[in-house]
Amino acid sequence: MNLFKPAFALLCLTTFIVHSISAQITSTNLPILIITSTGTITGTQIQGDMSIVDNISGTNTPTDAPAFVGVIGITERGGTAGTYPKKSYDVETWVGASQVSLDTSLLGMPGDNDWVLMASYADRSFARNILAHELYTEMGYYAPRMRLCEVILNSTYQGVYLFGEMVKRDSNRVDVAKLTNLDISGANLTGGYIFKLDDGGGADWTSTVAPPYATTGQTSDFFIEYPKSSAILPVQKAYIKSFVDSLDAAMNASNFQDTTIGWRKFAGNSTMQDYMIITELSKNFNAYRNNMYLHKDKSKKLKVGPIWDMDLAWANTATCTVQTDTGWSYQLGQYCGTQTELPIFWFKKLSQDTLFMRELSCHYRDLRLTTLDTNHIFHLLDSVATKMTTISGGFTAVNRNFAQWPIWGVPVANEPTPMATTYSEEINNFKTYIKKRLTWLDNKWNWTSLNCPAPLAIQDINQQMNVQIYPNPSNELLNIVLNNNKQATTISLYSMQGTKMRTIETKNGFNTMNISALAKGCYILTIQSASGSISKKIIKE
Repeated sequence: MNLFKPAFALLCLTTFIVHSISAQITSTNLPILIITSTGTITGTQIQGDMSIVDNISGTNTPTDAPAFVGVIGITERGGTAGTYPKKSYDVETWVGASQVSLDTSLLGMPGDNDWVLMASYADRSFARNILAHELYTEMGYYAPRMRLCEVILNSTYQGVYLFGEMVKRDSNRVDVAKLTNLDISGANLTGGYIFKLDDGGGADWTSTVAPPYATTGQTSDFFIEYPKSSAILPVQKAYIKSFVDSLDAAMNASNFQDTTIGWRKFAGNSTMQDYMIITELSKNFNAYRNNMYLHKDKSKKLKVGPIWDMDLAWANTATCTVQTDTGWSYQLGQYCGTQTELPIFWFKKLSQDTLFMRELSCHYRDLRLTTLDTNHIFHLLDSVATKMTTISGGFTAVNRNFAQWPIWGVPVANEPTPMATTYSEEINNFKTYIKKRLTWLDNKWNWTSLNCPAPLAIQDINQQMNVQIYPNPSNELLNIVLNNNKQATTISLYSMQGTKMRTIETKNGFNTMNISALAKGCYILTIQSASGSISKKIIKE
């Protein structure tokens, strides 16, 4: 298969002069969130009401009957995003006005009570988080689900937002064990924990090894996310700190590459590789140092992820030269040593681990044949662009958002210059970066001389017809993409007892299988052609 296929032609995107458009919404192809708060929204949670219009027809107006109506608690999100005029929010669904959390399924996502409304003010494409999360999901990991929507807050149109999941312990999110006050020894003490590398005060502990290239006393600081500070016991906090300290020591030792007593004793090899691949592809400015989540389950090794905070990824800031399509994110300190927080030393060490890098390069080869195929990435990006540029009510979501927030050509995050002045130009610049970055990574992670093992069975057929299967788990539609396949292919879904539930006959292209009517549980998807067959476990949520 040719990894360097010509890029899809950029969608023909209609562009309007935003200053001439009233930032009002009469009709849209995106869901509409209508929120009314009882007072000014600040960093302290207050009560509000929220309704969601999300018609099956795909066309929504503010006066349509809502698919959801409920009481919420709403809080303004802080951090860098909190300095922007377009605010982001945390939303908690309640049982009436009781302030008691209510798990609710919203916009097709699994039921929960904690949600985020991300303004994506600095990301004019509204695609950076969605693209990274979708790719990471296809690589086999959980990433918070996000949906594009338009928001009316206290009768004022606010623009396009991403509504979705926050990083949280849950069987549908970060699936680690619930840690209770009885889990104080033995295997029970070893999980589950969710924590992150971040900046700001009040760190729970600091890495025992200074970041590479540090010049002014920078540290790598850890913050525990779960259990919450009000619930975690001192013995539990001491355990996870000691475990990560042990990883630090093993990673920093002269024998760190030893597969038995080195860093692999404490951390999962594959999660380190895949986190590094998605991070270096997107070249996230915050990589390895801010909002870098980690988790550990009972009697398991530490895992990296999920990914979060990609607004300044994919060449969206020129700070510290991260907009270039060359160079490594883990070497940020080499280009910008005075940053308050620098990437933790782990990934610089991993780049020196011969076996790790060989396995990463071979794994990257397999991903380039499937999930990270250039055309597939462009297909995902185009799907976001299509939603943003579909005309409804005379205008598009892009037009309305940038009429409310006229920032084309206005720097808000030290963007690379020349800045895009239209949405179509923004998407084109995005694609240009992706293509160049993949070419650079292909050269750096060159697998041709490594004698990589033959791909697994699922990749054997992937080489012939380039298969992508996503999302998995799914609660409604299962997407099966067969690119460049010229053979008759049968796609079948079986129950675990062997009963055929669904079947599709196809040769090529984008196929969907509706599994919404099936019972929750595990199924087997089989793809059969003259080249062979593959079987993959599918989870229906």
